[in-house]
Amino acid sequence: MTELSFSCNSRFSNWVIHEDSTEPHRLAPWVNKPLIENLVLLNLDEFLCSEKARETLRQELRNWPIWSVGRLQLIDFALEKVRDMIKSMPSEHNVVNLHCLVNVFHKHVFDETRAISLLIQRSIEEEEERICMVPAVESSIESLESEILRDSGTCCVCLEDIPCGCEGLFMPCSHVFHGDCINKWLRTSHYCPICRFEMPTSQL
Repeated sequence: MTELSFSCNSRFSNWVIHEDSTEPHRLAPWVNKPLIENLVLLNLDEFLCSEKARETLRQELRNWPIWSVGRLQLIDFALEKVRDMIKSMPSEHNVVNLHCLVNVFHKHVFDETRAISLLIQRSIEEEEERICMVPAVESSIESLESEILRDSGTCCVCLEDIPCGCEGLFMPCSHVFHGDCINKWLRTSHYCPICRFEMPTSQL
């Protein structure tokens, strides 16, 4: 008989990558989730059939907060350890006990620049699917207000910085861009490249 006991101690935390740094920073302390414990008993026939043993363990650990590849690696590691123990055991012993303690760390990292880039790419792809891209009416482009930035920002068209103290052009939805960038964009599409706010067009 093989007794396999598994304990999973998992911790979760949220991180963010700021505009002025490529290094992630933690937003909140680690959160410890309740300990998960599983006891799996395998008889000799079950253990000798590798596929059956793996499937039994996979079902027992299916709710663990661990990616599928890591779960299979853990199962193979445990079974290999049992095989090593059996090889070194005296012949009169017929029970194997193995305890696996697993520490799982989950870091959710939000990359603002990457997220904005993906939003822009999706917006561009959606626009390209249209039969005809509709530009904003020229008067609405000229009515956009410029303002000196008190804090640095990022132009979400070219993904370049707009430094603090420099002038940015604001859409009515409050998203800020380089003047040249957003003017060029709106002469092709009347949607804000981030939130898809619609600027007026000449079409009815």
